[in-house]
Amino acid sequence: MKRTKAKLISICKYSLYVILPLILALVIRSFFCNFYRISSNSMEPTILPGDYILADKWTFGARIFTSFKFDENSDPSIKQISGFRKIKRNDVVVFNFPFRHTWDTIRMDLEKTFVKRCIGLPGDSVSAIGGFYHVYGLTDTLGFVPEQKRLVRNRSTLDSVIIRTVAFEKSFKWDIFDFGPFYVPAVGDTIALTPNNFKLYHKQILYETRSIIRMEDSLIFLNDTLRHEYVFSSNWYFMSGDNVMNSQDSRYIGLIPEAYIIGRASLVLTSKDREIGKQRWNRILKRIR
Repeated sequence: MKRTKAKLISICKYSLYVILPLILALVIRSFFCNFYRISSNSMEPTILPGDYILADKWTFGARIFTSFKFDENSDPSIKQISGFRKIKRNDVVVFNFPFRHTWDTIRMDLEKTFVKRCIGLPGDSVSAIGGFYHVYGLTDTLGFVPEQKRLVRNRSTLDSVIIRTVAFEKSFKWDIFDFGPFYVPAVGDTIALTPNNFKLYHKQILYETRSIIRMEDSLIFLNDTLRHEYVFSSNWYFMSGDNVMNSQDSRYIGLIPEAYIIGRASLVLTSKDREIGKQRWNRILKRIR
């Protein structure tokens, strides 16, 4: 009897040693922070390939998945916890890639995360003028300006496919050097459902409503109901990579819904140069700005 009791106590102790760290790790990753290895150069020179970064969730507020039941036509159910502050322009943000199977429909890809700099907030009108980002009514510097200058200097070397902003309607003839103004919707914003707005926002409306949206003879229908205006139910963001010459960002993938934002990229924990296999000691615990 004593041996059986002793074995049970040992099993319980062993279980606690295993289970408690797992629970602690789950709590930390769910509510406080997560960690990501960077493989692309889209945020150079701010973040380098081989950087291992910390994304804090307390600044903007953690996402809690209340259900993981989703299919091709739905996203997981999420509850947002309030953070210390809202996202600001020029914050470096970690978010889920907004396309799962097809680029025609916005759906969360839980297995694919991006790190970009926030250029446009909900309510902003974002433009590119001569290769530089602008928000209407502001004189602030947006994005990583040295790389925008490099983009302008190397315009003649870029392929026409790269220059054309595929996220936008081709008939507007916008490109990565000159586009906009492009309004970034906020919760409660109302837009007229004109042909131009249909071209710009049909993916966002489809994401929010899960309705069939179509245009017929310049008239917009949601589930066969004629609509003259639409009220947004989500906040949206315009993201850009610092390495603007080689970044798959909102110029190409479009706006990012608030529910897809994981946290703020705040710290480089360690960094290893993948080409030569050596640690970059000067990047350890480097703040991301």
